[in-house]
Amino acid sequence: MQQITDDLFQDMLRWRRYLHENPELSNHESNTVDYIIKELNSFDGNFELVRPTPTSVIAKLKGNNTDKTVVLRSDIDALPIDEQTDLSFKSSKGGIMHACGHDGHTAMLLAAAKTLGEKEKEIDGQIWFLFQHAEELATGALEILSTGHLSEADYIFGVHLNNNFPVGQFGLASGRMMSASDGFSIDIKGKGGHAAMPHTTTDAIYVGTQLINAFNQVVARQVDANDQAIISVTTFNAGFANNVMPDNAKLSGCIRSFSEKTRIFLKEKMKTITDHFALVSDCNIEMKWQRGADAVINTPYLTEAVANLINEKIDDGKAVEIMPQMISEDFGSYLKEIPGNFLFVGSGNPEANIDKALHHPKFTFDEEAMKYGAALHIQTALKMSSYKED
Repeated sequence: MQQITDDLFQDMLRWRRYLHENPELSNHESNTVDYIIKELNSFDGNFELVRPTPTSVIAKLKGNNTDKTVVLRSDIDALPIDEQTDLSFKSSKGGIMHACGHDGHTAMLLAAAKTLGEKEKEIDGQIWFLFQHAEELATGALEILSTGHLSEADYIFGVHLNNNFPVGQFGLASGRMMSASDGFSIDIKGKGGHAAMPHTTTDAIYVGTQLINAFNQVVARQVDANDQAIISVTTFNAGFANNVMPDNAKLSGCIRSFSEKTRIFLKEKMKTITDHFALVSDCNIEMKWQRGADAVINTPYLTEAVANLINEKIDDGKAVEIMPQMISEDFGSYLKEIPGNFLFVGSGNPEANIDKALHHPKFTFDEEAMKYGAALHIQTALKMSSYKED
């Protein structure tokens, strides 16, 4: 990468490895954000630091004019996972791990801030570097937006490391990229008794199985096949002995969707189904809904602009069009209010056994990928801060 010197890459390695060794969970990123601020204060450039929440920071770099305000975003939180890698800089905290690449995301954005701080007089418009908390809870982006600190933003851009793509490749999707994700839990209260006398009970397990079948039918027969959606029941807990019908059963799972219309329809339909089975089974059924991340719907003309930028400034032919993914990211909340683009930065290297999926206890990424992500941040900021729309 032309923009990524050996010294800057060494900085990225230092930043990433410190953060990996010292992970912090969502809404507890105090040391992480203090470390980021310390590094930002050491850079050239006149950065204005703003704290929209206690564990996030925005570094604002003002160029020669107020043409465009471009936001580059990284997430900074870790996951409640016990790391199983053999890295020399593995997590020093039991049960907490950077298993989603946020340590790398932060290092790449710091590298962009350092480089662009040195080019401050060459920049048109403003570049804001957003280090966001609590992405893993799907609450951080909404909290940042609610503060009003991004009200002047013209564009927002973000990246995510992904081992499904080789180092040097970028995965882009115009429009739909990643689904919304919502959670649900269902508590079925029946009437227990002896397994030899089921007629004297109200079978909570049977009702749970019927709910699962009904939910599957909703997606298969009531959602347009072109409007992707998933209902997955992922836990089913009931009973304690083979000759006892339990009083209660508990289900939980997640819903994935792209359109807000389908998102609302699934919630309402599942509630109708649970109410129906409560009536016909004489069970008391309570359903709770947890709204999660919004769908990542990229702005098509900006996806095209970024793809052209990759091919022209980074590596021709490395911008690859991908199908929409049913995983989620709270970056979608920004895109509901601000035009922008989110993409994957290839970080896999199977020959080096770097191929584990995100959230795996042995997840790591090829650190060479950080050169590509940082270079893209830099080029995106330079181009989009003076971008002229047709």
